[in-house]
Amino acid sequence: MFASSLDKSGVKVLVVGLGVSGRAVCALLRTQGAEVVATDIRDRAAFNGALDSLEKAGCKLRLGRHLVEDFTQADTIIVSPGIPLDIEPLEAARRMGREIIGEMEWAWRRVDLPVIGVTGTNGKTTTTALIGKMVELAGRMPFVGGNIGTPLSQWLADGGKADLLVLEISSFQLDTAPGFRPDAAIVLNVTEDHLDRYENFRAYIDSKFSIFGRQLPGDYAIVNGDDPLCRERISQIPGKVLIFSTSDPSANARVVGDSIRLTIPGREAFDLDLSGAKLKGAHNRENIMAAALAASAMGVPQSAIREAVDTFGGFSHRVEWVRTWRGIDFYDDSKGTNTGAVVKALEGFDRPVNLLLGGRDKLGSYDPIARALEGRGGAVLAYGEAGPRIYEQLREKIRVARLFPDLGSAFAEAVRLASPGEVILLSPACSSFDQYESYSQRGDHFKKLVAELED
Repeated sequence: MFASSLDKSGVKVLVVGLGVSGRAVCALLRTQGAEVVATDIRDRAAFNGALDSLEKAGCKLRLGRHLVEDFTQADTIIVSPGIPLDIEPLEAARRMGREIIGEMEWAWRRVDLPVIGVTGTNGKTTTTALIGKMVELAGRMPFVGGNIGTPLSQWLADGGKADLLVLEISSFQLDTAPGFRPDAAIVLNVTEDHLDRYENFRAYIDSKFSIFGRQLPGDYAIVNGDDPLCRERISQIPGKVLIFSTSDPSANARVVGDSIRLTIPGREAFDLDLSGAKLKGAHNRENIMAAALAASAMGVPQSAIREAVDTFGGFSHRVEWVRTWRGIDFYDDSKGTNTGAVVKALEGFDRPVNLLLGGRDKLGSYDPIARALEGRGGAVLAYGEAGPRIYEQLREKIRVARLFPDLGSAFAEAVRLASPGEVILLSPACSSFDQYESYSQRGDHFKKLVAELED
């Protein structure tokens, strides 16, 4: 399973960023004899003791600042996904020809197993987990992780066993994965996101499609045929292209009534009944098609794919029904951190939606949300750091109550405005980091507010 280890003990490695994946790769590097320096601009108090074990293992910590000499003296620099790649210390190292890669790339080089890689703006987590379920029900042993759950390096450090890797992969991880080559790769969709990090939307699209860049003709590339940005890139993909679509009759996975028809060259065609699927909504049909194509391409039998579709129920904080109170339905979509995700969520409702929108701005346009809400009724309650820009973009296009400083006050107004039969939806189109540590903490706060409503 392990393809290689470090060439020799004593190699100097700098790990930049001490989040979950950064700490995991530090620990693994030490077990392989590397000299490890780890740097983070946060001070020790921010980690609540999480760094103690790294120091005991012999990692040298640089906290509160980055020292340029640490970057220029390292043989290899491993960058965590949240670190911008244009900071000056990295630029200095780049000028000196130092290798700069990400945690996922470093760990992937050390594993000799087939890989399914899943990326896209929305739906990655659901699709990745669904593929893992399909593989598991086939009697195989998948590792499911990467950008969700357990980092690949942590799995390696823990001595994990598997016969297939199913990895969710963010654009940030792809940006630092110059050699990554999955046996089957998926791009689910591409909509505006992370424009606070990328020079422009085109650069973000390029990042997503780099997952196909090193594939060989025998590898599978699974693409959303209904996404125009995906369609225009198909001719540039070197692998075997498999297309999923809700309407294209020539697609390898397509919706036919309440079923999905799958036709992969060299494999038996079959129909996948969706009537018993727990994952509902148009966006989940796309996720199911992509997952079924990937699993089938990697040899998972039809029976396991069908069982997974019938039993897999999805995740918290993704268009999750919370409660009906006085005829009003409350849904938690805190994981909807970009406009494309919000639009997908809205498409699942045929009644007025009172939308809680806000957080830390990613600098994309909110106009697609206005179009999705058109004729639907309801209101937008804008809050948080992004609230003022949301308000300015949408106030003349849809009904916006007013700005609010935080989710709690916006929620209270949504409850006051909503009528029986309507929906209150938290689908913020923004990251959570203005007021919360994670989208899950934000979603849990929303659920608490709902639970506290008096009957």
